[in-house]
Amino acid sequence: MLTLLEPPGAKQHQRFQSGQYLLNLGGGAAAGADVDEDDDYDEGGGAYDRDDADGCCAPLEKVLDSHLVGKSSSNEYSSRWKREFRQRPSWCDADLCLQQIKRRKAKGNRWALYSRSFIQKCLYSLGSFVQNHALSVICTMLVLFSLCCYGLQYVRIETDIVKLWVAKGGRLDEELSFHARVLESVTYNHTRDDAAAEVVRENGLGGGYQVVIQTPEYEGQNMLTREGLLKHVSIMEEIANITVRLQGIDWSLSDLCFKPAKPDTSDPMARKFEGVIDRIIPCIWITPIDCFWEGAKPLGPDPVVNKNKELGMLALAGMLDHIDGVDVSWKNLNPTEIIHGINKVFSLGTYALMFDRAGIGKGYLDRPCIDPLDPECPRDSPNYFETCESGIIDRWVELMEERGEEIELKKTEDFSIFDMDFGNLFNRKKRQAENVEVAAEIDEAADPQNSTRLESVELPAAAAATTTTTTAAPTAPTTTTMTPAKRKEYCTARHGAMLRWMVKEDNRGNWSTILGEAAGPRYPDYSSVMSEGCGGFARGVLQWPPDMILGNARRNASTGALQAASALQSVFLVASPNDVYLRFKTSASLISKPELANANWTTTAAEEVIVSWQRAFTQLLYKHKHNFETTDDGAEKERRTIHPLASTSIADMLEEFCQFNYTIILVGYGLMLVYAMVTQLRTEGCLPAAHSCMGLAFAGVVTVTFASVAGLGMATWFGIEFNAATTQIVPFLTLGIGVDNMFMLLHNYHDVVAMSSRNEMGVLLRETGMSILCTSTNNILSFLAGTLLPIPALRSFCAQSTILLTFNFIAILTIYPAVISIDLRRRKAGKRDLLVCLQDPCEENYQSKQSQPERKPMNGEASYRNLISKTGGGKDLMDEVDESRHHQHHGFLEEVVPYTLHAAIRNYYIPFISNQCVKVAVILASISLCVVAVMGMQQASIGLELSDVLPEHTAPAAFLKARDQYFSFYPMFAVLKGPNIDYPHQQQLIENYRNAIGASKFVIKNAKGAPSEAYWLGMMRDWLMSVQKETDVAIANGQIDVATATIDTSNMTKISDAALTGYKLLCSHGTKFECLGRVGRVRLVDASGVINPDGFYNYLTAWFNQDNMMYYVTQASFFPNPPAWAVNVSGVVPPAEPLAYSQIPFYLTGLTNTPVIVEVIKEIRSICDDFTTRGLPNFPQGIAFTFWEQYLHLNGNLMQAIATIALAVFIVLSILLFNPWAAASILAILICMTAQLAGFLGWAGIKMNPVSAVTLITAVGIGVEFTAHVVLAFLTSLGNRQERMAAAVDRVFVPVIHGALSTLLGILMLAFSEFEFVVKYFFVVMSALIVIGLINGLILLPVLLSLAGPPTEITPLDNKRCLQLPPAVRKSEIDDYEDGPMCYQLEDLTGGAGDRVQSVVGIKGLTMYARPL
Repeated sequence: MLTLLEPPGAKQHQRFQSGQYLLNLGGGAAAGADVDEDDDYDEGGGAYDRDDADGCCAPLEKVLDSHLVGKSSSNEYSSRWKREFRQRPSWCDADLCLQQIKRRKAKGNRWALYSRSFIQKCLYSLGSFVQNHALSVICTMLVLFSLCCYGLQYVRIETDIVKLWVAKGGRLDEELSFHARVLESVTYNHTRDDAAAEVVRENGLGGGYQVVIQTPEYEGQNMLTREGLLKHVSIMEEIANITVRLQGIDWSLSDLCFKPAKPDTSDPMARKFEGVIDRIIPCIWITPIDCFWEGAKPLGPDPVVNKNKELGMLALAGMLDHIDGVDVSWKNLNPTEIIHGINKVFSLGTYALMFDRAGIGKGYLDRPCIDPLDPECPRDSPNYFETCESGIIDRWVELMEERGEEIELKKTEDFSIFDMDFGNLFNRKKRQAENVEVAAEIDEAADPQNSTRLESVELPAAAAATTTTTTAAPTAPTTTTMTPAKRKEYCTARHGAMLRWMVKEDNRGNWSTILGEAAGPRYPDYSSVMSEGCGGFARGVLQWPPDMILGNARRNASTGALQAASALQSVFLVASPNDVYLRFKTSASLISKPELANANWTTTAAEEVIVSWQRAFTQLLYKHKHNFETTDDGAEKERRTIHPLASTSIADMLEEFCQFNYTIILVGYGLMLVYAMVTQLRTEGCLPAAHSCMGLAFAGVVTVTFASVAGLGMATWFGIEFNAATTQIVPFLTLGIGVDNMFMLLHNYHDVVAMSSRNEMGVLLRETGMSILCTSTNNILSFLAGTLLPIPALRSFCAQSTILLTFNFIAILTIYPAVISIDLRRRKAGKRDLLVCLQDPCEENYQSKQSQPERKPMNGEASYRNLISKTGGGKDLMDEVDESRHHQHHGFLEEVVPYTLHAAIRNYYIPFISNQCVKVAVILASISLCVVAVMGMQQASIGLELSDVLPEHTAPAAFLKARDQYFSFYPMFAVLKGPNIDYPHQQQLIENYRNAIGASKFVIKNAKGAPSEAYWLGMMRDWLMSVQKETDVAIANGQIDVATATIDTSNMTKISDAALTGYKLLCSHGTKFECLGRVGRVRLVDASGVINPDGFYNYLTAWFNQDNMMYYVTQASFFPNPPAWAVNVSGVVPPAEPLAYSQIPFYLTGLTNTPVIVEVIKEIRSICDDFTTRGLPNFPQGIAFTFWEQYLHLNGNLMQAIATIALAVFIVLSILLFNPWAAASILAILICMTAQLAGFLGWAGIKMNPVSAVTLITAVGIGVEFTAHVVLAFLTSLGNRQERMAAAVDRVFVPVIHGALSTLLGILMLAFSEFEFVVKYFFVVMSALIVIGLINGLILLPVLLSLAGPPTEITPLDNKRCLQLPPAVRKSEIDDYEDGPMCYQLEDLTGGAGDRVQSVVGIKGLTMYARPL
């Protein structure tokens, strides 16, 4: 019977009274102990009130209420869930919390709950959809991810270390690409097809420089000994003999090296010798053996020049009498004598003058011999072992007669006019073709099977065409009756045999017999000879300071004299592909390589030849016999003493080791599978129980793996290149981070199944998804912030990690819940985990209880059990919770399985950290850790050794370590950026610029205190002064008439080419040719050393063409090249175009570590910037600037990135949690973790560099994993701070530990990487981060939260420690009371058997009660 209690209009501001208030009216046992029967409908008390939302936000709150409040109903869940809600209301359902706030049963952070409700509803909808369409979701996501995986076929692994290290678009990148841009924009200005200039371009690891370092065999060994130096000589010879065969042509170092060009002469007869002179001109080597005659051995030429056939006219003129035999090489060549001889017969222009200025002299003939017992040691050598005049050879012959031993005589092929190739003067092509055939026969004889010779071989007899040996009786003619010529021939034939006999160890005891009173062989004082460095083949301009060629040189402290050195270094330059292409593209060059006429000769083909030779060079020395030693058991053991490096070495090594190591990846993922499955194993009768999740653990790891692979594919679609960080780090790092979310889902999955009977995935994501969202978002943001570092390799790594973590996040919210929902069917069916054919008997009993349907309430009947659960004895559960919080159970209503981690946490750890003394100790320890961290940061140093970037125990890594240990020099160029530089009028400014850089203590200087390397403007000035001198001599001799400014042709003495060149230069200025008034009055160079400005570009053309050897020596690399010009060309000397590119070489020394290198960079950069502001655009270029300049801005970039990610974390957490206090708490812990990690780097000796900077940046985001879960659980728990801290730790400690261990297990395989930087900067640092994160997240953070944590998101107004549930809602949404009727239906309000209370229906403006009858 319905009775009208209130008329319409009574309290129209109320919608309806709460179900709980209606229960209170029932009185008695139904109301429970909490109910005050005197409660009445108070305004704003139990009903939804329109005045609840007022102010400026009222409209917004109404909108939010209409969409976010009333969507959940408490009758949808089990009693266990309801108990969970009473303890952690906003964790379970923010909508129900908002309902209680609207009903004035609670208060709290309404905006946080609005945000939480929105996110929870989205996650709940997603989970419900996934559960209802599991197979469709899995199939759809698999298809989409598979499409992403398709991009992996376009993977490109970047191995160019410059591209990996230099930021695109930055200043350094612009400088490195300046040369290339000039090449593209400048048109060659050549009138002849073979007048192009060669250019050596710096490319990051020395450009065209190839380096060989010889290190000691044992600690403390001195390399400045006969054995050490001869070992280096033999290695250089082997390098010079390396040959590769491509396109049917043999290529050697002499074809590819950087060397001065052949002379460009106007005399047709002199041009007949161009090919021979081109072969004789050696490669430029920077080597310690240049101090000795043995330095000539690697220089060739290869093949040797035949004195009779190719230089017959010079031999006929007696210019080659100093050469024994017919083979001409640098070992027996007096180059100046030959050049001057040719110049006397045929005009070589100023080429002969250049030889004098370069200080070539006798070449190597007048340098000391390392081994005076070498049969080829020349007579001009200071320590030549003279055996003829002293009679030593006679006594030796007598000794051989006494012992009856035979003597091998050397038969010398004398010059014969009949051996001359007279066709040489008329058919040069034929002669060269024959030489090529001979060379081919020699190569075939040396190695008929393998055209690419990687092993050291002795030259066959066919190659040694100079001499033959015969065996003769020791009987000799009486030496006293010989003529001087015969005596010389006699001694020469036996000299070599005697020296070879003396070298044998068994014959050293007989030295005294043959030496008599004569002195024995004189070995040089190697240290004294090399004390001031060595000179190249052109000693006047090529000087190698000791720092360049001697490693760890030790000198006398008082005298400064060199005493010893621990290592030797040789450097030679290989020309660029464009240079090699130009060298052999002309018709003249085809004489030496006639096969190229039928080949497709391009720059690409030239590059292929260079790369092939470089690889042959490195492979030969990698496998060299000196790099291995034989142990006592006969096995070979690696002991590297010969360290080569080519510009291809590092790229090849990176390409080899940047491939995915599938073995390590499979092992790593296998360990993760084992760990995940073991931790999720639950057994029943020795078999997996139904509630075991081993299958889900397996599926989770597979899901994360598949998502990672798809992420890599998407990264490829985005054009992100792979590198060592991608292949060595990303698969393991993303696996370790990705499975954290899996463990969080599985941890809550067991509870959700027990608490909910439908839409389990929706409930699971609603409760757990918030934590996953917080951690995943911040992980993604942290790696995204890492892209702020201007290092391409690290940017790619961070971008790829960002994409992979995003894919993992998507997969863990879609694919994995779908898999769980499928497994849920098995679990509900009571089937065992993995063994799905077997039934779990325990689960059957559980399911039978669960399958008993609850009695549905009749219409108008309420169910009190759905609102308040009895615990026995008539005590309300709410009272039980309150009582438990005052005891030692910390509010935990459910018991845990004993002897588990969870039990240990609840029973021991939580009481431990709840102790006040422990809290004080934790805070003091944390402060101490921060102080120690600050001290560690002060001890930290900057730097990243290049050897760390390469795989450990590889040859390139060994080279870099040897260079770092023994050598501290780096080449450098000061580049002048034209074409807007006014070179003619800024000569003094350019000179000052060079001197300013040269004044640095780090620049190697010569004996005069100037930079050791000659530069083009100075060499051009010296050449012009020498030309001016010749011109003055011609004027003084009357060969040039100053009055008429003409050449006197009546003069019987022919004017020299140098004087003629000077005359034409004086007449040329710009495009004009005016001699009158200039010859004899204008000077090419004035008294102050300034080149005449009005003819500067004319002089530049002449110097470039006439003094081209000096041009190449200075490595000026002009672009555009000056036009071709010869002295016999009449008219004006054509002016060169303004130079768009030129460079000045320097060598830097003392660069022992990164701080010093940074100091050098700052110093030189300031000089360059200063001169740029003074109107001389320039920049420095070199290895030091390429790889170390980023340290200038590292601290700034690091602080910017950390500040960015910290701000992003704060903003994101503030938005997600809508609680700045909580976000600030997390941020404070993250900053503490970052500081402690930085301190750890300092104490562990891990240097600060871009790689370690990435770990510091990502630490801010990854640290959220250890903090966000705890803070979120703290916010959503009820009670005081201590109780909420205990509840939070109990809730999340286990999954956080699992997440940390899984991350550690994921990165464990990084410890086995071949890359030292992977182990040091990722495995070690990330492991430290995990430990630091656990300490701060599970020890310090709970203590801080218990003392000053943010308030709970909701607080009951009845002073209870738990929040009651709102009455069940049947409507899908709560309408505004003005929009029409609104009703609540309360179900089953019976308090017990037979108890009846009134049923109520609340309608707008009317309340009706059903009274008991």
